[in-house]
Amino acid sequence: MRLLVLGGGVFLGAAVVDVARAAGHAVTVFNRGRARSAWPAGVECIVGDRQHDLGALQGRNFDAVVDTCGYLPGDVRLSAEALVDAGQYLFVSSVSAYASLARPGEDERAPLAAFDGVPPDDRSVAHYGTQKAACEAALRALWGERALVVRPGLIVGPGDPTGRFSHWLWRAAAGGTMLVPDSPSPLQVIDVRDLAAWMVTLLEDGASGDFNATGPVEGPLTWPRLIDACLAAAARAGHAPATPRAVSEAFLQAEGVRLWTELPLWIPVSEADSQGFLAVSVARAQAAGLRTRPLHETAADILAEPIPAPDDARRQSKLTPQREQELLARWAKLAPPPP
Repeated sequence: MRLLVLGGGVFLGAAVVDVARAAGHAVTVFNRGRARSAWPAGVECIVGDRQHDLGALQGRNFDAVVDTCGYLPGDVRLSAEALVDAGQYLFVSSVSAYASLARPGEDERAPLAAFDGVPPDDRSVAHYGTQKAACEAALRALWGERALVVRPGLIVGPGDPTGRFSHWLWRAAAGGTMLVPDSPSPLQVIDVRDLAAWMVTLLEDGASGDFNATGPVEGPLTWPRLIDACLAAAARAGHAPATPRAVSEAFLQAEGVRLWTELPLWIPVSEADSQGFLAVSVARAQAAGLRTRPLHETAADILAEPIPAPDDARRQSKLTPQREQELLARWAKLAPPPP
């Protein structure tokens, strides 16, 4: 298969390149050349911006396109037009593209966000999901039923530039008493390597349509299970793991702890509009071959990488050690210690 990857420099795009090469496909990447300058042997790199330089792809024939970095609908429209003769176009969207994520278990038939009135060049985080929905519409306007859309949930694993899931592993490895939200909210994550491998499989199988993509597929992920995996990985990596201390959601909210940012992955049950964000249905993806590795493997591979320094960008906005201990001290005065 002759595969064109739009992006390909970091994280998911880089994982797609690695999987496709390992499977024997001919890989070309098209990107601005900012995130990466060295490529594996056999990977062709065309440097360009899709807003201005898609002419560099004229006359090229590709069996499939993977668009890992489309965010603005105008950009996706341009690339979808320029590559309309390719065999397949896989666009990486997001579960955030749904109009509502209040109800757990939503599948691909759920309505997408309305994007009328959103400036087409708005890159703000507040409109991330809306813009992804608009990108999907731009692709379908040209590709129709041939379009292939993958909507991942939270993507994790080695090299994660956000540090969201990784935060809990780094914290577990730091030892001491570790603040953990006492939350019943469901969790979903998918290892970037599993997502990339499955996306390449979809292209090999000639798939089309829409797919949610997250995990783990072997069963529900809860906060206790997540923290246990982090502590076990820290111990196996030679660290003296932390001791978790469950703290009520009501207390954390009263103290102004920011959900998702200071405590990554935490969405309190009071956030009724978001209870389905980490609980979408992946039945269709599973039927199409999605498989996810055990959580302990992802955790071990993340801790095999160097733990970043406190001033690293991946650790910014997370709960600081000082604030964590202040919160634990105040919580201790309100709640008796666990038996």
